[in-house]
Amino acid sequence: MFWQFVVNYWDSILVVILFIVICIVLVKRGATSYVKQMLFFLVTKAEAEYGSGTGDLKYAAVTTWLYERMPAIIKFFFTAKQIDAMIEAAVQQMKEYLSKNDYAKSFVVATNKVNKVIPIADQKSSK
Repeated sequence: MFWQFVVNYWDSILVVILFIVICIVLVKRGATSYVKQMLFFLVTKAEAEYGSGTGDLKYAAVTTWLYERMPAIIKFFFTAKQIDAMIEAAVQQMKEYLSKNDYAKSFVVATNKVNKVIPIADQKSSK
């Protein structure tokens, strides 16, 4: 009975499967762009809040913030390894952006001062 159905409607089944696969690919592409934009913001926010020399703390903050903000359905599309790679790419994007944009860099530095963030290198030299 089942096989007879498959044989009779194989072309329709194939169209439905292709449609589902195409939808998944399109959603993942759109989600990737969304997650990358979100990570750029979160990485910059972490840099402003925690300052330099606190990489592990910033990484933990960014991953926590990301999972809090990311819609549940999107979480199924990305592995932890893919998220790590996107975070590293966002860090590089932030560094390039801050090196080219003095206003943004001054905002991050000013936020560090408001939050009384002292870079670890400065803490060691002041002792």
